Amino acid sequence: MSDVVTNVIGPYRANSVVEGDCLELARDLPPSSIDIVVTSPPYWGQRTSLGNGVENDPRQYVVAMSRIFSVLLEKLKPEGLLWINIGDVYNTPVNWRMDDRAYSTLGADRHGLSPDNSAYTKPRAKRKAFIDKSIPWLTYGNLLALPYRLVVALCDEGYLFRGEVIWRKRNPMPEGRCRRPHRGHEPIYLFAKQEKHAFRTQPPVKSVWEFANEKINGKAHFSRFPEELPTRCIDAYGIRGPEIVVLDPFSGSGTSGIAARKMGCTYLGFEIDPEQVAASNERIGFVADSDNPVGEEVARCAGGGPDALDPDDKIRIDG
Repeated sequence: MSDVVTNVIGPYRANSVVEGDCLELARDLPPSSIDIVVTSPPYWGQRTSLGNGVENDPRQYVVAMSRIFSVLLEKLKPEGLLWINIGDVYNTPVNWRMDDRAYSTLGADRHGLSPDNSAYTKPRAKRKAFIDKSIPWLTYGNLLALPYRLVVALCDEGYLFRGEVIWRKRNPMPEGRCRRPHRGHEPIYLFAKQEKHAFRTQPPVKSVWEFANEKINGKAHFSRFPEELPTRCIDAYGIRGPEIVVLDPFSGSGTSGIAARKMGCTYLGFEIDPEQVAASNERIGFVADSDNPVGEEVARCAGGGPDALDPDDKIRIDG
């Protein structure tokens, strides 16, 4: 049975960000209603706000992430895709204070960066190392491999793991003196519901993407990814148009929504921070119809024949 709608996805208004806990909100989505999930969940121990990422035990974090994406598996269309950008953390405390800039070895002259640099100002939880002597990987200083643990957990939940993209950052966050490689990349993991999923094959999607972080106007969001990231993920689906529904369950500043709307797709975001909800809905609202290259791009993706997608087509929700 199919419901045809023009402005809603289940109980939610299309092209908007909904305030609330994404786990609870996701449960109310219709089955097989989402084409693409593209998101960057909060990293463990690197936030001070509500929601995920504040767990004391990193194992609880992996379980919480797995539970959320498990619910979304049913909501993906059979041909749908899930993209997750998630970084790893070391089992060490986060103990930056504003006054610590005086002792910083960062910067070209080794005397610290600008006082307003996010290396100092980014709000982080007062994370402590989580030590469990009975669990070898919960040793002080260990890189916890949380993204890999999540990948395995999602495969156990029924996802098909389809690949990893390396985002090579042109302007990575500077790090101080440390006895390990300085991180200049983040992974982006690709999952599908089944092997016969949608994907662009020409030109092929490469496994290394290089682009810079970027700043946005309005309310700051220190953990956002650049617009280029969701744009590439959506483009890799191979089809665009208003019937293609993009979801970001950790919508944050709404970057995925801006990318989706500019590409002529329909967007839905979930976000627990009410200030970010208001700010991101305003940003998404600024994306005018003239910014959506629907006609040209949809015709290219659909072959431009009599079955080419019309920008005025309704959104079809299969359930």
